[in-house]
Amino acid sequence: MDSRWASGNSFSIILPTLNEGDNIVPMLDTLVGLYPKASIVIVDDNSKDGTVQKAKEFGEGRDITVIERDPDKKGLTASIMDGILAAKTDLFVVMDSDFQHPPSSVGDLVEKLHEGNDIVIGVREDRGKLSSARRFASWGADAMARSYLRFKRQQLSIDTMSGFFGGRTKLCRSVIEKKGDKFEMKGFKALFDLLKFVPKDTKIAEVEFKFNSRRSGQSKLSSTIIFSIMRQCGFGGKMLAVAMSFFLTNVLGRYVAALGFGLLFTFGVLNITGTFLSPVFTYSIVVAMLLAIAYLVVANKLLFTTGSKNGVIRGMKLVYSGFTGYLISLYVFYTIFSDITEVQMLFLFLGFGIGFAYDSISVLLKK
Repeated sequence: MDSRWASGNSFSIILPTLNEGDNIVPMLDTLVGLYPKASIVIVDDNSKDGTVQKAKEFGEGRDITVIERDPDKKGLTASIMDGILAAKTDLFVVMDSDFQHPPSSVGDLVEKLHEGNDIVIGVREDRGKLSSARRFASWGADAMARSYLRFKRQQLSIDTMSGFFGGRTKLCRSVIEKKGDKFEMKGFKALFDLLKFVPKDTKIAEVEFKFNSRRSGQSKLSSTIIFSIMRQCGFGGKMLAVAMSFFLTNVLGRYVAALGFGLLFTFGVLNITGTFLSPVFTYSIVVAMLLAIAYLVVANKLLFTTGSKNGVIRGMKLVYSGFTGYLISLYVFYTIFSDITEVQMLFLFLGFGIGFAYDSISVLLKK
C-alpha cells in the first residue's frame, strides 16, 4: 500500500509502555525516521527499567510527549485511552513498542484513515510466530469478543484482539468521554472496548501486517488477560470471570474442579460399561481420588511457584507430579479394596488423568 501521505503529514502515534527500556529508543528512532511529522505520545505505566528516562532524553527537541501515569491506576486500556485523550491531531495510531507491530505498517493504517475510514484495524497476517498456548488463547479470546459484539449488533473484525489500530481522534475521544466508565480500564484490549460503543455507522477497515517476534523483553500474556476479556463481555462475562478465576487460579477451586471432573469421568465410564459399584469399591475410588488430587494440587503449586520456566523442565515437573499422584491413588485404592483388576486400574488411571489434565492446564495458564 502507498503510505506516502503518512510520511509527509501530521498524525499521532500512541505507545503504551511498561518496562520497554530495551525497545523504546530503537522504536522511537525508527518512527521518527519513517514519519518525521508525526506526534508521538508515550504513556508509561510506572516502568521500573528506565523506559521513561530514555524516552525523555530521546524526545528532547522533538514532538515526543511522555505521560507518566498514576502507579495506583495501572492498566493497558487506561494507558491507551489517556493517550487518545492527549492526542492533538485528527488521526492516531496505537501500537506496541516491542516491534511485534512493524513501524513500516503504521503508514498503511494512516493511509486508510486518510481515505475516509473512522477506525482501521491491523490484522495479523501470520500468527505462526505465536506459541501454541498464545494461539489457543488468542482464538478463544477473539471468539468471545466476536460473539459479544454480534450480540450487541456491533461491527466485527477478524482480529478484534489486535493491539495495533488507528482511528479518528474526535470520534474515539467522544466514545471514551461518554462510555469510558464502562471500559475495563485495567484490561488489555482497548480496541474491543471501543468497538462495543462506537456508532453503528462507523466506517471500519482492516490492514494486514506481518506479526513479528518481540525484539526484547517478555510477553505479558497470562490468565489475567483472559479474565479481563471475559469481564469486557457484559454482566454474564463478569460472572464467568469470577467463577473461572476461582476454579483456575485458587488452590481450593482447582482442587474442587479437578476432583469433580476426575470423579465424574470415572463413575461415568464405570456406569457406561455396566461395572458393579459395591459400597467398598465406590468408597475406595472416592478416597483414592480425594487424596491423590489433593497431593497433585499441592505438588503442582510447590513445583511451579519457583524455578525454571523452561518448557522441558516444566514438562518434567508435570510428569513427576502426575506419575507420583497416580501411584498414590493406586496405593490408596488397593489398600482399601484389597484387590484390583486391570480394567479397574485403567478406569482409575483415566479418572485421575482427567483431574491431572485440568490442574496442569490451570497451572500453565496461571500468571
